[in-house]
Amino acid sequence: MRTLSGRIVHVSVTDISRAGVCVIRRGGIDVAAAEEVTVEFSDAERQQKLSLPSRVEWVKPTAYNSQIGLRFLQGPLLPGTMLDEYLDQSLTIRSAPK
Repeated sequence: MRTLSGRIVHVSVTDISRAGVCVIRRGGIDVAAAEEVTVEFSDAERQQKLSLPSRVEWVKPTAYNSQIGLRFLQGPLLPGTMLDEYLDQSLTIRSAPK
């Protein structure tokens, strides 16, 4: 994730949808609600990158990490990106019969 000031912060994705993403970072983070950031995804194997301008919706600091909810600024992520397989997998798992 890249902050508006250009600082690169490494985060882990905990949940993703076509509208946004939740990430977690060990330790603290200096971002606030309504701040704009860029979430950068990369796949070294496929040599692909995807940068998504996003807005911080919420930040939840804990003693050990920071959880951040981000909304993609360009609206829902349309099919046709490198993230499709992750988004499709989560939909398949949710709709599996019991």
